[in-house]
Amino acid sequence: MSNQRKANYQSKPDQPSSEMAIMKFFKEASRQLISEGKEDEAFYFEQMVDWLQSGKKLPTDEQGVTKALGI
Repeated sequence: MSNQRKANYQSKPDQPSSEMAIMKFFKEASRQLISEGKEDEAFYFEQMVDWLQSGKKLPTDEQGVTKALGI
């Protein structure tokens, strides 16, 4: 007989900082902007979706953001 307690497991819901949640946000923002006729603004959100889908992490410094946006 073991004297160890049973471990408690708690599943975590989709965290707002997770890459998937951020990608969903960029996709939805792009759709909303296109539906409002703002294709130029939507382009940069689509750039970030492409960046994340290519397996790259979300940039956090100025140079990385500039590169991700293609500026």
